[in-house]
Amino acid sequence: MSRSHRFDTNELTLRPFTKEDASALFELTRQTEITDILPDWNMTEQQLDDFLDFVISSYETFNPGDVRILLAMEHREDKQLIGWCGVFPNDMLNEADREVAYALSKDYRNQGFATEAVIGMVSHILNHSLLEQIVAIVKPFNKASIRVIEKAGFKKLRRITLSDKADYDYFTLVRNPIKPVSLAEIDPYLDLMAEVEHTQLDRRNPSHERWLRNRIRSYYDRGAEIFVYHDSQNEERFGIIAILHEEAPEGIDALGARAEVLHIGVSMAARRHGVGSILLKYAEDFAKVRGVYCLFMMTYAEDYDVIAFYGKNGFIPVATLPDVYGPSFEGNVFLRKIIR
Repeated sequence: MSRSHRFDTNELTLRPFTKEDASALFELTRQTEITDILPDWNMTEQQLDDFLDFVISSYETFNPGDVRILLAMEHREDKQLIGWCGVFPNDMLNEADREVAYALSKDYRNQGFATEAVIGMVSHILNHSLLEQIVAIVKPFNKASIRVIEKAGFKKLRRITLSDKADYDYFTLVRNPIKPVSLAEIDPYLDLMAEVEHTQLDRRNPSHERWLRNRIRSYYDRGAEIFVYHDSQNEERFGIIAILHEEAPEGIDALGARAEVLHIGVSMAARRHGVGSILLKYAEDFAKVRGVYCLFMMTYAEDYDVIAFYGKNGFIPVATLPDVYGPSFEGNVFLRKIIR
């Protein structure tokens, strides 16, 4: 189970702690910049060693319905432990609340690493648990942490006073209405996907149906992930997007620097309601936490409305491949967006 909790962001690796982290973790907890905000971490070496044993043992019993997890934050280039990030209960909050919390070495601050870690952690947990929301509490004077939490997408609900008699700003981040969909779950979206592929594709034609299913299967075979959006207030408003990102082999980061939107479509009822832009923003966030430099897609060169839509979302036409469908047809136009 611990292997599934390891993931990379742009500059960081979030991974399970090991016993080899004990010395570096103890040094981090000697930094008053950390313990002044998080006094519970001001432990003796033995206390911290016992706590580390508890954290390590928790990975094998991870429960998606009762999330309690703490990961090490490692700088990908330096290979140094620079902090931690986790999602777990807080005795001062409601029993059902799960709080995201983090700490970062004073030597690595003001470089965006805390925000990067929180965004990656929240995304990972929401994709691997049953949580519908994650909360954060920050003391009002801690402006730096408030900025981190807000940049990570959390919304402030109110100011609360907890059992320690201190005031906190209480933030929440609700599960995105966008969820992954497997090949076995794709059938409800085939009509929309057929429409996006070609206006003359007719699923009543066995040849057309076979072509469509083979194409979608090829997305999954290549390693693409497909996500669907559903409007909770209107079941007729939905959309779908397929994103391909090939993880770089060790030592060749450039091979993981690009991601492609293979397919995007929204239902008729969802059009002009911002669903397409929501899906593209999700693709961008998906790519960012994986260290992607360039997100791109291609579309038919005469789809002027589609090209304009991509342009409004920051994608720039960069190349045209002519005649790919024959001499009497326009070719494809490629669009890209640099995201880091």
